[in-house]
Amino acid sequence: MASDPDDEALSWEGDDESRRARTPGEGRRARADRAPDAVTPPAPASDPTAADAGARANPAADAEPADEPGGLSTVALVALGVFAGVYLLYTVGWVLGAVGMQGKALFLIPGPVYAAAMWTAVLAPALWFAMVLLLTRHSRDWVRLVLLVVGALLLVPWPFVIAGGGGAL
Repeated sequence: MASDPDDEALSWEGDDESRRARTPGEGRRARADRAPDAVTPPAPASDPTAADAGARANPAADAEPADEPGGLSTVALVALGVFAGVYLLYTVGWVLGAVGMQGKALFLIPGPVYAAAMWTAVLAPALWFAMVLLLTRHSRDWVRLVLLVVGALLLVPWPFVIAGGGGAL
């Protein structure tokens, strides 16, 4: 029984042409009957023209692998999501802690200095996360995760942790 392409849950571009061209079992038989690709024998070291001809005949053999990143592993992707949530919570913690401390801090330091320090503290987790992602694009996953752990330890919103929001809640 042939299925309608509109009823498929997932279809890829070019699937329609391949379905019309063969029956369902034909693809496996065609692959099994197909002869392996011809392999160019290595050229003798004394004949430089034969080596060039062999390289031109089989360019895929001399092609170097692309330097494109393979993407993040599933574990690294989940860890990035967890750290993104942690850094978002840190930002909220710094806002609540800074607002709760404002009355006490303005007694000790001038208002503009406190405002600059507060916004620096509030933006620090987001900036750390963005910079780690930007600067470790071509690094291994473990380097990125180590830097995110270091940032999570350094950027704890201590005013919120110690004072429970400093009365802002």
